[in-house]
Amino acid sequence: MPDSSTAVESQGQGLRRRQHTSAHSKTPKQPQQPEQDGRQEDSKQVVLDDTHNKEQKPRKHGQESEDPEDFNKFDATDRMLSLALTLLCLFTRLYRIGRRSVVTWDETHFGKFGAHYINGTFYHDVHPPLAKMLVGLGEYISGHNGSFDYKSGAEYPKYVNYTFQRVFIATIGVFIVPFAYRTCRFLSFGRAAALLAAGFVLLDNALCVISRFILLDPPLLCFTAMSLLGYAAFAAQRGRPFSYAWWNWLAFTGTSLGLVTSSKWVGLFVVALVGLCTVEELLTMYSEGRVRAYEQLKHWGARVLCLIGIPLLVYIACFELHFALLGSRGTGDFKMPSTFQALQHRSVVANQPHRVAFGSLVTLRSHMPGFGLIHTNTTLQFPDGDNEWVAGGMGGKQKYNWWRVVSVNETWENDTTSPVTHIADNSIVRLVHNGTWHYLRTGRTQPYHLSWDRRMFVAGNESSTSLWDLWKVRIVSEESPRPRDQLYAVTTTFQLYHALSGCLLQATSAELPEWGRGMSELVCTDANSTRADSTLWNIEQVRDKRFKRARFGTLVKRHLIHNIVWLNREMAISNNKLVADPDRYKHTESSPWTWPLLLYPMRLSAWSDSSIKYYEIGNPITWWASTLCCFLYPLQMLYWLVRWRRGASSWQPREFRRYWDTTKLLWGGWALHYLPFFLMGRVTYIHHYLPALYFALLLLAYKIQCLVRWYLPPKAMWPVVLLALLVTSVVSSIFMPLTFGSDKPIKQLSYMAWLPTWNIHKNLDGY
Repeated sequence: MPDSSTAVESQGQGLRRRQHTSAHSKTPKQPQQPEQDGRQEDSKQVVLDDTHNKEQKPRKHGQESEDPEDFNKFDATDRMLSLALTLLCLFTRLYRIGRRSVVTWDETHFGKFGAHYINGTFYHDVHPPLAKMLVGLGEYISGHNGSFDYKSGAEYPKYVNYTFQRVFIATIGVFIVPFAYRTCRFLSFGRAAALLAAGFVLLDNALCVISRFILLDPPLLCFTAMSLLGYAAFAAQRGRPFSYAWWNWLAFTGTSLGLVTSSKWVGLFVVALVGLCTVEELLTMYSEGRVRAYEQLKHWGARVLCLIGIPLLVYIACFELHFALLGSRGTGDFKMPSTFQALQHRSVVANQPHRVAFGSLVTLRSHMPGFGLIHTNTTLQFPDGDNEWVAGGMGGKQKYNWWRVVSVNETWENDTTSPVTHIADNSIVRLVHNGTWHYLRTGRTQPYHLSWDRRMFVAGNESSTSLWDLWKVRIVSEESPRPRDQLYAVTTTFQLYHALSGCLLQATSAELPEWGRGMSELVCTDANSTRADSTLWNIEQVRDKRFKRARFGTLVKRHLIHNIVWLNREMAISNNKLVADPDRYKHTESSPWTWPLLLYPMRLSAWSDSSIKYYEIGNPITWWASTLCCFLYPLQMLYWLVRWRRGASSWQPREFRRYWDTTKLLWGGWALHYLPFFLMGRVTYIHHYLPALYFALLLLAYKIQCLVRWYLPPKAMWPVVLLALLVTSVVSSIFMPLTFGSDKPIKQLSYMAWLPTWNIHKNLDGY
């Protein structure tokens, strides 16, 4: 970065000494010179000798040309530029959007999820519901009846208006470009630099192509950009605390954080960004003592209300709407607790016998999310066990989930015809598997994962009973108004103590290997944590001809927060199971370290000469330049820190503060949206880098602005910006055929393969 020359610095020091000793020497008033982007340049003039000759002082690091208050203004020129950018973005996102009439890439998932909202049937997915509800809204407006199953590679039937569905989602993604421009104006960007940043976002091929299908990424990117815009605008109101605009932008930021988190958990990264910046601001306010203690409490309270309270309310509201729209039995209701299923329309849990007696067939659900129901079958045998079959947790309702509850001395055949004996608190029972006819049993053998507990298995038969088969029922709670002395389906929570050893039946999250078919391990624990969720059970279903079926009605309450927490834990468990499959994903998956280098772009469709091909590849010039900018930024800050410690810094404190406020937000957003993927065990794709790329492109534009102002005359800003946009446009146009969809033979696309790892012209099977 440029430094003031030694001669100028020494002359400036001499000037300050003369000003100190002479009462009549005065610094001339600083004239204002117009800058090319419509603002005023602070061209500070200093006197260098006793004659009246004047020389302009070189600009220092970060010395900007505009009053920071001017960046809050959004005049007619800004509005016209923003409108023009929006129209251009509409073209790049919507042009030929319906050309490929086949279910493409993840449309098979999210199109199907959207149809569930039309049908009202419950489903399970790893993402929060907001973006998927928007997909469903687009399908509803398009007139879709919910009957199409969005099978991968299937041709869209005539009654499915897939073009409108894509347009609806793409339109949401269009807003990131005007949001980028407005954000930059709040972050001390000049008009030219803000236009450059928005142009980078507009002309990135990866951001463009990801918006052209029925996916969750356009809403995610839109709400991420909204969150950054809100916080940048709020930070610009720092000098007017508790004003209308201050409150308005703070609430807008909180709402945006709620929306982005409700679309994908990736939104938590921008929540972390805003949280860290907020804590830094409040601690700085406290350390500098700029406001009184009472005012500091007001600042803390306002941020807790708007940046924690509002996002939580939005998140809860999205799940409440999700549950309300999906009120019928579907493919994913087995993931939810029994009390939730009991209130679903057409659910088998909702209409069944309530009482449980000796002889009843039952299924047993754990209160620990992810475990499911106790399951076994004839093929699940321990490799080291002698006639011992595996018992574990399995999701879904299957025929091998059923167990008959028998007393100590009763025979199986007469249980359903014998007089009714209800199971009460402290009853001793045996659990006989309905299918293998073995008892649920424990022993002295250690389990596969937890060496300090006891293995659970099924063994024995009617003529081969054992004291290891006996379990004591201890009722923990009863949700309904009925007495707590008997066992009821769904509403009674209980534990199973082993009558001989005293251990407690416990679900675990540990998965068994292949011989256990991925079931969760079931153990009998000697631990003292008697109220842990993993040791709590309930009867989910009952089959017993001695009792009439009935609905639960008011006996079961709708526990909104409990259901949200449960579902989020199930989502996290399912997300962690999305591990890489080399045989299936070798042409599409990529590691996080390759993303900034753009080493492995991704095919979004079948890759043959006759197919319409789409390629998830970014604009290489801006992609690599933004990567270089992000990698060098920490080194640059370290260099300036060393110079500052040595007393050699040429920064003005006020200007460095403005530079720091802008770059910490943009670089921090890039780092927080990128680096956590190195810690994830799930499968990753290059499109996971797009939120981080958004921050990187804005940072790149800001660094270009700084370089021009530090090294070039003020008039050079617009020519540099126009040249950068021209180069970006040319490079973007090279790859536009694969952004809009290309039906050319594969060999004719070889000119786009700038790197050998870009599999554009390679004929590989599938994607």
